[in-house]
Amino acid sequence: MATRRQTWVGWMLGWALLCSGPALAAETKMPPGLTGGWSGVRGLLFELGVSLQVRYVTELAYNARGGKGHALRQAGQLDVGLGLDTQKLFGLPGGTFQFTFTHRNGNDLGADMELGTLQLVQEVYGRGNVGRLTQLWYEQLFLGGRLHWKLGRVTVGEDTADFKCDFQNLSFCGAQPGNLVGNYWFNWPVSQWGTRLRLDTMKVAYVQLAAYEINPRNLDPSFYLGRFSGATGVMLPLELGWNPKFDGDRLEGLYKLGAWYDTSNANDVLLEGVERNGRYGAYFVARQQLTHVRGAENEAQGLNLFVRLTHTDRDTSTVDSQYTVGLGYTGLFGRPDDDVGFALGRTHSNGRYVTAQQLEQLQDPTAAVPRSEYLGELYYSLHATPWLVLRPNFQYIRPGADESARDVIVLGLKGALSL
Repeated sequence: MATRRQTWVGWMLGWALLCSGPALAAETKMPPGLTGGWSGVRGLLFELGVSLQVRYVTELAYNARGGKGHALRQAGQLDVGLGLDTQKLFGLPGGTFQFTFTHRNGNDLGADMELGTLQLVQEVYGRGNVGRLTQLWYEQLFLGGRLHWKLGRVTVGEDTADFKCDFQNLSFCGAQPGNLVGNYWFNWPVSQWGTRLRLDTMKVAYVQLAAYEINPRNLDPSFYLGRFSGATGVMLPLELGWNPKFDGDRLEGLYKLGAWYDTSNANDVLLEGVERNGRYGAYFVARQQLTHVRGAENEAQGLNLFVRLTHTDRDTSTVDSQYTVGLGYTGLFGRPDDDVGFALGRTHSNGRYVTAQQLEQLQDPTAAVPRSEYLGELYYSLHATPWLVLRPNFQYIRPGADESARDVIVLGLKGALSL
């Protein structure tokens, strides 16, 4: 049990960290880091309800084929986060406060080498090389933990259609709708005012409704606490989820079905001067563990499958659908945490927008006409230490942003370091 002096020191350090900024989501277990336990201070803070994490992700990409030449580019992101557990800190059960600052840096291989792809070959690139307030929210549990209410500056993809970023190509990373309609569905690191209400209707199912401000000013490449003007509408996603476990609870699955409606007006992608009232779409996400290694050190060891499908409205979206499917296996070569992943995907250019670009090309021969993009990615994930992951990858892409672009081969390396 902590002494009175230890408790006082922990409180002072915790509030100093809160005022200065750091953070990622509060953890149920103290995350490992390169810098260790800070002579016990880190563990003390965690026991008091203060979860501090600093993480850097880097992605190297080299185009062995395609584009206007060969080049190596790096893109990265620094996350500094602070999560507070109100039960431990103040005796308020079921509450979590989250602050996260992100800073992106580097260059986009796709743009620099004119690869002609619809999706980024370095998913961590984008939204400007600037620092951003990515999270500033509070979440409270009610009804014995069955009702979850979150409010503040949030990213859409952290709660709605959320998906891990194991792969380096954006097609297989994050909330899929944001890959298609990123002009109003803002994934990490862009935040907006929002709220989310989730009810666990039974042990393995939930229903969730959220509301997010649609404000183009949130894309401004600068640091700010929040915009209070410039909103064009509200996006309202509804999601149903099912989290079953099979084979004696050894094979876990997660299935999500959702739809959204944005009240903003938007220009028609084909008919010049025509404005549409509202934008919408639907998505499906499935992850299922197919096999389990009995007695394995890591419960996730075995074969896993994922499928994702998203459709958007054809009046306002330049890209109207994306399908991806992938397999992963955890526990290779006697290493329980190492894994390999392989995925295939298709991103479909809206035929109405293609027609508009073909008409544009009649006036301007340099205008690019899009087509559907097809790709595959293979990676091996080496968990070198609890705080360092290295993930070499291979991407083969038939680009979709320009029908004249030749096929692309990208050799990549994704690394994640927790400090």
